[in-house]
Amino acid sequence: MAIFTKDDNRSISSSETTLVAVGATIKGEFTLESRLHVDGELEGNIHSSSVVVIGKKGRVKGELKAEKLVVNGEFEGSADCSYVEVLAGGRFIGNVLSKELMIESKAYFQGQSNIRLEDRPALTQHQSTPTPIIEEV
Repeated sequence: MAIFTKDDNRSISSSETTLVAVGATIKGEFTLESRLHVDGELEGNIHSSSVVVIGKKGRVKGELKAEKLVVNGEFEGSADCSYVEVLAGGRFIGNVLSKELMIESKAYFQGQSNIRLEDRPALTQHQSTPTPIIEEV
């Protein structure tokens, strides 16, 4: 089986996964189209158009933007994802901006969460909560 091919225009399969193994420590900026599974340590900025999974022994520190984040290990920093799950035994320390945030029982969450609405940007700390509109019938 060849490692390199002449076909550089191939699409990324949903089954392709980039793995950071136990014992590996990596620092830097990462841009991915494939899934990312972290069992080692990763520090820096991560931009993924797919799913990022932090395994039980995994640690991620930095800024993360992805379609989905699943935390079973430790995450520290800020996450901007459509969906975030903190599983039992997982630790999330920082800020999250997402459409959906799920925190299981026995998970640890310390920080701030903001909900991204489909048709409006998220509120910033300097903005106030919008006043509800009451329609008269």
